[in-house]
Amino acid sequence: MLGLWVQPISSIPQACTAVSLLVSSFIIIKVFYRLFLSPLSKFPGPKLAAATKLYEAYHVLIKNDWLENLKNLHEIYGPVVRLGPNELHFVDHEACLKHHNRADLRKCDNYYGILNTLLGGLALPQAHGERKSMIQPLFTGSNLSSYSGTEMNTQLQTLHEMLTSSSETKATPTNLTHVLWAYTNDIMTSYLLGEDLGFMKSPDLIAMHDSTRAFSAIDLATVLRSMPPLKKLLDIFPSLRKISPLSWLDALAGSHLERITKGDALGPPEKGHKNVLSQIWRQIGNEQIVIQEAAQAIFIGNESLMSNLTFLLHNMIQNPDCVTKLRAEIDRSLDVGTYGHQVWRDPKVLQLPYLDALCRESTRLSSPSWHRQPRQTSEPVTYNETVIPPMTSLSFTLHLLERDPILYPDPETFKPDRWLGFGPNARKLRNNSVTFGTGTRTCLGQFIARHVLRKTLVAILYNFNISLWDETRDKAEGYRYLDTYPKKGHEGYLRVKLTPRFGEI
Repeated sequence: MLGLWVQPISSIPQACTAVSLLVSSFIIIKVFYRLFLSPLSKFPGPKLAAATKLYEAYHVLIKNDWLENLKNLHEIYGPVVRLGPNELHFVDHEACLKHHNRADLRKCDNYYGILNTLLGGLALPQAHGERKSMIQPLFTGSNLSSYSGTEMNTQLQTLHEMLTSSSETKATPTNLTHVLWAYTNDIMTSYLLGEDLGFMKSPDLIAMHDSTRAFSAIDLATVLRSMPPLKKLLDIFPSLRKISPLSWLDALAGSHLERITKGDALGPPEKGHKNVLSQIWRQIGNEQIVIQEAAQAIFIGNESLMSNLTFLLHNMIQNPDCVTKLRAEIDRSLDVGTYGHQVWRDPKVLQLPYLDALCRESTRLSSPSWHRQPRQTSEPVTYNETVIPPMTSLSFTLHLLERDPILYPDPETFKPDRWLGFGPNARKLRNNSVTFGTGTRTCLGQFIARHVLRKTLVAILYNFNISLWDETRDKAEGYRYLDTYPKKGHEGYLRVKLTPRFGEI
């Protein structure tokens, strides 16, 4: 009888060996196919990238040189590089726009799958189009105009008061990273949730920044993309999201949604709630999706707005002649006599040509280096007479395309004048810009970003002289405060000296 139990137990090592051999054989065959038999094997690129998606994880998580590596690959291999087992990366601006403007494109599940129930991650164009038609109006038109002319102005006044108070302390710098983080939090939460949560009024901006900012978010996304089994765990155990960088935003949006669905002192939902969150709820009706859509919008909007504002102020500090031109345009075009220091309240502020050029040029230069846009189509794609198989991921990186030397001569230089006028060159720049993506998948946040960037820049530069507190150190650190989604412990801080231009308000 004992022998019946001993026999299976003694065979366990052999079974493990057999399973290991099977797994190893499967991996070897799969890698061999990817390297030598795949239709993409004719495209140039590093062999490790062709063999495994862990190539990206290695350069993002370990070497921390993803962008530099990407530039080197294109210098070595040309305009098309095989960046993964099923991905080709392009720096051919014309080819990228031609492909990504197609209406039938799918988002690549391996790249966007961690958002697979949200607008930003819906792979199929029809599903995305239906959701976008519900949500896009909430970020444009009357919703945005009403917010921009009321609550946004209130937030700008609070920002002005903070900066005025900070400028009085001449012995210490103003940490604009902390201030702008609080400001953009207040902008996004008041717009989405319809309530001023007072981040700028926090007694400890440092603690607020450190406890709410999603450090290393890109690292986490890279791990989930490169290791599909981990992504599957999120599908099987959705509660794992509670330990994600978005957990506090989920809780925040959830508490507001509960007030909307159950009613509160504001009255029944249909009478008392007109914020964007309530409108998303009426459109979608699924609590989990609504909460996550709102959290995602605040999360991305907050970081991208702060990044864009940081780049914008950095470029203005480095180009004082641009500040002079902007102030002259304000004095010439806006009703300073009526609005005084609150000149951002003038509706014409969004119509200033030079201000628009400053924001466009800075946004071009701040295009993220970590985000590429892979898309697939069920039909073959032809590039330079070479046929690319259906469902191949074709991608580009915003940072590289927005530095195309053909479209943008001297691309690394801040030249806002290139956007001025209505001639063929200026029109070509506008038509070919991919700052907010391209095709049917452009960023919904571009509309609120336009209002925030322009009004905030006017509010700060009209009322304050601004300079770096310690430019020598900042330069030595590579202006680290320009990094978006930094790693914890590697974040930089935009420390400045502020001097009010006018007397006491």
